[in-house]
Amino acid sequence: MSSINLLNSALYNNNYLFATNNQKQNSAAQLWNAYGNFQSNATSSLAGLTEINSNLKAVLASYDDAKSAFNSEFKENMENLSNSSAKVKDYNFNVGSEDAITTKTETDKDGNVTKTTTYSKELQAALDTVKNFVNDYNSSVKFFGDNSAVSKRVEMIATTFGDTTYRASSYATIGLMTNSDGSISINEEQLANAIVNDPGKVSSVLGKDGLAGKAESHISFANSQADKLFPTAQDMLGDQIDTASLYTGKAYRNMAAMSNMGNLINMMF
Repeated sequence: MSSINLLNSALYNNNYLFATNNQKQNSAAQLWNAYGNFQSNATSSLAGLTEINSNLKAVLASYDDAKSAFNSEFKENMENLSNSSAKVKDYNFNVGSEDAITTKTETDKDGNVTKTTTYSKELQAALDTVKNFVNDYNSSVKFFGDNSAVSKRVEMIATTFGDTTYRASSYATIGLMTNSDGSISINEEQLANAIVNDPGKVSSVLGKDGLAGKAESHISFANSQADKLFPTAQDMLGDQIDTASLYTGKAYRNMAAMSNMGNLINMMF
């Protein structure tokens, strides 16, 4: 018989109320024995609940850390790319052709030829602007690609950023080569020559109607989804979080209430 049933029997059984002292002592012994068994089981169960609660807190803390890190990296990538794409979009690639590229050739005594190419200050600044933009674009491609399994929305944005192949032939004309993952590599010599010899074309390929414009469109789309990219704890952990919350919520309160049974028994005897 459970301790609750024994308690009910003790409170509501008229025969017990008018029983002899020996009978009452026997009933009390049974009740205390049942309560002792409950207390032992409750202690063991409470230890298990404490472990569940501790594990749940650890899992939720890890979830919060992962979400915070994701959001922080997302924001950094979008801000960096937004800044560098804005610079490229409005950049004046007319750096002048005279002495923009100088090449010096030297031959040592053994007949070895060394060619050194030097860019003008204006051309070097233009190259650096494009390099920074491409590096930021590649960082965003990598970020979304690495996190594409986080959610369907991230996977969709990764596909958007990675789709550079449809203009691959246009980019290649100024020395930008598209890779299979959507990232871009730069042939510096070819890009330098394109800037010097056809700055209008470089502006067209990279400017508001080119790669920089596309990047800004991708950024806008990604930012519109920012608060939905990382799944909620419920979506990520599923039914396990409900189960753990159940055990660490009502179960704790019920356990505490049942543990006070001993005080009631003391009052009876």
